Amino acid sequence: DDPDLIAFSRHPDAPALISETGPLTPDHVIRTKAPYLFVRAEEAESPEAVRQAVGPYAERYRSYFEENENRLTGDLVMLDPHPRVVVVEGVGVLAFGPDAKAAAVAGDLAEQTLRAKALAQAVGKYEGLPPGELFEMEYWSLEQAKLGKKTPPLLAGQIALVTGAGGAIGCGIAEELLSAGAHLVITDRDGDRLEVVRERLEAKHGAGRLHAVVMDVTDEASVEAAFGSCVQRFGGLDLLVPNAGIAHVSPLSEMDAEAFRRVVDVNLTGTMLVIRAAAQIFERQGTGGNVVVQASKNVFAPGAGFGAYSASKAGAAQIAKVAALELAPIGVRVNSINADAVFGDDEVSSGLWDEVGPDRMRSRGLDPDGLRAFYRERSLLKVAVTPAHVGRAVLFFASSQTPTTGAVLPVDGGVAEAFPR
Repeated sequence: DDPDLIAFSRHPDAPALISETGPLTPDHVIRTKAPYLFVRAEEAESPEAVRQAVGPYAERYRSYFEENENRLTGDLVMLDPHPRVVVVEGVGVLAFGPDAKAAAVAGDLAEQTLRAKALAQAVGKYEGLPPGELFEMEYWSLEQAKLGKKTPPLLAGQIALVTGAGGAIGCGIAEELLSAGAHLVITDRDGDRLEVVRERLEAKHGAGRLHAVVMDVTDEASVEAAFGSCVQRFGGLDLLVPNAGIAHVSPLSEMDAEAFRRVVDVNLTGTMLVIRAAAQIFERQGTGGNVVVQASKNVFAPGAGFGAYSASKAGAAQIAKVAALELAPIGVRVNSINADAVFGDDEVSSGLWDEVGPDRMRSRGLDPDGLRAFYRERSLLKVAVTPAHVGRAVLFFASSQTPTTGAVLPVDGGVAEAFPR
């Protein structure tokens, strides 16, 4: 969006300089490729026109590889043939890469390259190295070593958005996704809790793949803005985890209607609104995706005094099944996780248990440690379910390791009455 680069993109010489000449120095080729892709303003208005522009670029790169691979010895493997830098007439420079860092490097190099080419053209003519010499540099073993040969993480290049990330489960999910290489947008309506989680995650994983946005899942404008921020920051969306949820403890005979509506708004309507927003992005992208809904053990085993929570989570589970039916044609898988009794820690507590824990302790005459022990011993496996356990379940679905959609995975230590049926 630099004014000088936008002006350059409109210059008559721009298409040739951008798409037919190489980089300033040969080693830039491994970051940006030799020519960039130039897209005219009218083409940028149509997704199909953009795809038609990318196709010939990739074919041109394949020809470049085939024509020059005999210049080097050994078995060469062609790199990704798609553009790393795209200049859109009247818009500016767009850069792409396997992660945000690589894209930023490509973008920085491209901006300086275009400035230098514009200056050179103003006083004479810019001439880059011939394709064969660029090829030798691009596929030289020492240059290839700069790119690294490590096996990419499970979710490398994937972009995820997690709602309700200010609580224990949301934080645990975020931790697992970042550890698996995802680029992540964490959201919560409580900015203070969200900031605590952001600082915790950033301390371990850095800021490059993490973006925090305050979002209220019950507010359509807030949802639209948050998803727009995700796309603007990282370029799209591959995974949605609707995790935001609240509870209200009350027998039906004493239920406050407004409190009931508030729980339904967050747990059911909020789930629908974020799935709707994600579905619209998935449809535009045409690259598939995953939705992993954080439902609850209460979907199959509701609890007395938990009518608002149980009903709203059952509704969210039904929304997930409908989404699985509707989004399968575009390659999007929708699955659910039924967790139970997931407590947080001193730094990031569970908002749900902050709400219902005191009532549960009073009814059973337990202190906080005793309450945790009660739920642990209630499970068949006699284990404490942690936020990390839920995060790993999300990771399983997010990695598309099996052709599964419409499924429910319990993460509850084994609660017989909550077995899926």
